[in-house]
Amino acid sequence: MCSVRGWSLTRILSIVLMGIGLTGCQQAPEPVTVADRVFLGQFLTLDDNDTVVEAIAVSNGVIVGTGSREDMLSLAGAGTDVTEIPGVAVPGWIDGHVHISGLGSLLANLNVQSMSKPEVIAAVAAAVADTAPGEWIIGRGWDEGFFDVAEYPTASDLDAVSPANPVFLNRIGGHSAWVNSQALEQAGIDQDTRDPPGGQVVRDAEGNATGMLLEQAEGLVRAVMPDMNTPEYTESYIRVALEQYRRWGLTGVHDAGTSLAEIEILKRLGEAGELPVRVYAMANDNEAVEYYLGNGPEIGLADDRLTIRSFKIYVDGALGARGAEMSEPYSDAPDTRGLRQMSDAELDTFIAAARASGMQVNGHVIGDLGVERMLDAIERNGVPAEERYRLEHASIISPHNLSRFAELGAIASMQPVFIGEYQRWGTDRVGAQRAPWIMPIRDLLATGARLAASTDYPASDSGDPRTTLNGLVNRTGFDGEPDGGWYTEQAVDIDTALRAMSAGNAYAAFEEDRLGALVEGRYADFTVLAEDPRAVPGEELLGIDVTMAVVGGKITFQKDNSRLRFRKTTKGKQCPEYSARSC
Repeated sequence: MCSVRGWSLTRILSIVLMGIGLTGCQQAPEPVTVADRVFLGQFLTLDDNDTVVEAIAVSNGVIVGTGSREDMLSLAGAGTDVTEIPGVAVPGWIDGHVHISGLGSLLANLNVQSMSKPEVIAAVAAAVADTAPGEWIIGRGWDEGFFDVAEYPTASDLDAVSPANPVFLNRIGGHSAWVNSQALEQAGIDQDTRDPPGGQVVRDAEGNATGMLLEQAEGLVRAVMPDMNTPEYTESYIRVALEQYRRWGLTGVHDAGTSLAEIEILKRLGEAGELPVRVYAMANDNEAVEYYLGNGPEIGLADDRLTIRSFKIYVDGALGARGAEMSEPYSDAPDTRGLRQMSDAELDTFIAAARASGMQVNGHVIGDLGVERMLDAIERNGVPAEERYRLEHASIISPHNLSRFAELGAIASMQPVFIGEYQRWGTDRVGAQRAPWIMPIRDLLATGARLAASTDYPASDSGDPRTTLNGLVNRTGFDGEPDGGWYTEQAVDIDTALRAMSAGNAYAAFEEDRLGALVEGRYADFTVLAEDPRAVPGEELLGIDVTMAVVGGKITFQKDNSRLRFRKTTKGKQCPEYSARSC
């Protein structure tokens, strides 16, 4: 009997290529694979053995060999493209929770991220100067954590610079809005206006609207704003966002809330070969939910660059807007425990329908009670681990719920970049006793739970994947603050972080057999860094250069040889060029 057990693929192929037969073997040798591309350099495969190789060979977008330069070059033919990568490759970075059209809208409208209140007002004033009276000023990104006093702003703050233009400014998390008196007037919001279900019009002591709209109350103003959801606007936003993901060196994104109209645009772009990253879409609007409840998943469209097999639902709100559902009152607002977006009965009904359609359910949960209610729903409905339900954000986890993630097979889809935001005001929100419950990543992983890491951009300070890496390893925000990190006992090592950004997200999208490690049989998706991230001091991870990205063996991004530029801050820190203002 002929056996090749223990022989390397390369050894077998070399024998075949030299025309040497295997005496006594009755089985014909398998055809030799000729690679269409060979990449040379250093590759952290992140396989089970943490193997590091010098080269990978690719055929039709799939890795067909890994090993030494010599061995992989032996698979090259006359038409094989041989590329020396500019640095060290890691399995392709996937952002497991983004908002594609939201990013496009941010880049196309007024961006007030990371600004002080005077800076926001100055930015609005500048926009007013370029806008005809009566036209809307629309922007996003403010965070009271950057204000001198960390409290909600008011309409009067904006009225001084925009008396004739209605202004709508989404808070960074996208769950509350700051508007001026013109916007309130056009929406008809007065003392008699009732709070919508799941929302709140913030009022002063006399019952007058202050200009802050929380959660579903945003819709009162959105209803009278210009329609920015036309197919033309939407496609332009999607294109702009995809280009930014490409430039960040990402190889895939999970869009956490995709409308049916957006899905149709993504399909069209995919058919035209214009998706530079793989997209895993979570159907969210009523039309999309109805369609996929009736038709089930669509997997591997556009040469496996587009998949729709999950729903995004909102169980609670955001911590910044005090909409996250807490088991006990907010420390800085004892009269509220958050704003429930779905009841238990509604959760059960939706889960039953989703399971019948073969669709995954990904629940937005931020507060400790929101997390508990989603875990309870998974358990109550008997959802098996193989259906891979996701808890999007899972920002605050009470200790008694940590082990339930692994027990139920639930995936924690978390955004380490939020550490920067939460450290500014999180302790005030929830108090010193509950603050250690915010992003307890190491404790969660110790139970055997699965982690998928992401940014939630533009609902966060940054969408740059390096902020995810930094947040996991250093427990600091996009600007390296605070000094020394925040609750650093929850930091993880670099390999764990890299896996959370690749294999973790691949598993969360049922794609672990195709993505997440640089091994034979999986797509040649990888991100190239200028340096080995394992050798870079932790405080320098934010500045590590992303030099190349490859999706399915095709180079989608290549940076020139110049290093990233940095600005020195007053605190002497290095502020990356992608930040919105001084760090």
